[in-house]
Amino acid sequence: MIKFFRHIRQNLIMKNQTSKYFKYAVGEIILVVIGILIALQINNWNENRKINKQETVYLQDLKKDITFDIETLNARVVNNNLMVHNIDTILILISSKKIFTKQDEVLLANMTTTLFGESYFIPEKGTINQIQSSSSGSFIKNKTLRDLIFRYYSNNERIEKNMEQSIQIYQHQIITPSLIHPAIVKKSMNINAEVSLLDMSLLLKNNDYLNALTIKSLGTQNQNIQYLEIIEKAQQILSIINTELNND
Repeated sequence: MIKFFRHIRQNLIMKNQTSKYFKYAVGEIILVVIGILIALQINNWNENRKINKQETVYLQDLKKDITFDIETLNARVVNNNLMVHNIDTILILISSKKIFTKQDEVLLANMTTTLFGESYFIPEKGTINQIQSSSSGSFIKNKTLRDLIFRYYSNNERIEKNMEQSIQIYQHQIITPSLIHPAIVKKSMNINAEVSLLDMSLLLKNNDYLNALTIKSLGTQNQNIQYLEIIEKAQQILSIINTELNND
């Protein structure tokens, strides 16, 4: 092709057709420019196609991670509601009866042992870590979605470092030591069923025990408020992700 154009130029020069040569030269330049522009356009198209493909992969993976978060949080909320219910039942039980039946002892023991654990939420961060480590946040073109995603994870990190860790410290240092009693543990494990629990009047006078129940209840309820707010934000993100994926 290059030889063909060179041959044309040489013929025009040899025939002293200067005006035609200049017209041809301009036309050749235009063709070259058009060729470069087409090549750049094709290259841009390929790059955009790769970016769109990578964005789709990220959005699909984020959808899986956040869906898992919602499922985890819903399970945490259910478990927390059960603990709050058990605390309410314990308080009613010890304040309404002077003498415990064996059934009451077993009920108190079983409900008390459910309070020894604590909820702790850590979001699934596999995809967001990959995005941050590769500086690929710009692949998510929807700015509103991008901002919501990064705010979601930064907010969850603050909650984990503040509320979650504080609740865990209170649980291990105050709540569990104040609630635990050998008779309760033995009764919940059906060991030595004849063992007597603390007298009800003593439980009602035990400030450490009552304070532990109150702290556990309030902390758990506050935790659920935070969890429900996280679920709401996660569902908002999922809704936008689904829209973006459907538009691809």
